Amino acid sequence: MLNLIQNEWMKLWHKKGTWAMVALVILFIIGPGIMMKYYETKTTEDTTWQETEKQAINDYKEIMKSDDLTAEDKTFYEEKIAISEYRLANDVPSQVDGSVESFVSFTSKMLTLVTLFTVIVAASIVSSEFSTGTIKMLLTRPVSRAKVLTSKLLTTFIFGLFLFVVNVVVSALVGLILFGATTGVELEIVNGQVVEKAVWNDLAYHYLLSGGDFVMSILFAFLVGSVFRSSSLAIGLTMFLSFTGGMIVMFLSRYDIVKYIWLTHSDLTQYENGHFMVSGMTMPFSLTILAIYAVIFLVISYMSFMKRDVTA
Repeated sequence: MLNLIQNEWMKLWHKKGTWAMVALVILFIIGPGIMMKYYETKTTEDTTWQETEKQAINDYKEIMKSDDLTAEDKTFYEEKIAISEYRLANDVPSQVDGSVESFVSFTSKMLTLVTLFTVIVAASIVSSEFSTGTIKMLLTRPVSRAKVLTSKLLTTFIFGLFLFVVNVVVSALVGLILFGATTGVELEIVNGQVVEKAVWNDLAYHYLLSGGDFVMSILFAFLVGSVFRSSSLAIGLTMFLSFTGGMIVMFLSRYDIVKYIWLTHSDLTQYENGHFMVSGMTMPFSLTILAIYAVIFLVISYMSFMKRDVTA
């Protein structure tokens, strides 16, 4: 199995597109970092953080005068005001802008790009073998088809994890170089009290929850690529569901069946921000639904690959 994975890994890196993906991930980190640094420099030349906080308080108070705000909105702005007032009273600047933590938090949203590139690999790693005819040569080896397909799947996940590590490491290095070490404190309201926020713990939790969409998108693209032998179809269909999944769930929200669709649960970050697609969801239930669909995707992929005629 290890030799098969090594072979797939070498074939993957012989493609120029693989290097282009890594380069784009790095570029999409460095580029925004430079722009954020420039904007921060221009801003700090004009105003101090105290003036910014005072202006924020005034803005929030003006917003709260509106009669259209819900109870949740009022609570949100009241907490924002409390945090800003705490900063001014205790001389605690924010690290929202101009810190390595804030930059890593910003680039964590680029995991969508990592998922997209990994989906491209997942969709093409099987289908390309059929389109080029190299699958016949691959299957002449004295190994089972199940091992061949498993090696391709594991290689895809290894590549995705590699891009994930590149995203985190490069983000931390760029953030450290451009913004330096932490100079402020991130605050939040817990049980009505202003407390210091564990930024790195929250980031780790966010990355962990992002794994739901990451894994399911890869498995779905791998399924489509294995069954239909078309990488373009797998990539297009996976991206279509990724971008329209929320709309599909919203359209089906009036029906109970929506709770049993994997698109409803793949974005586990909804448990981080509390904005659920469907009410009444729980983490164990979402993980169970995703696990069931993951098994279904894998079973279909393997059955299709095992029974497919490659001699024609």
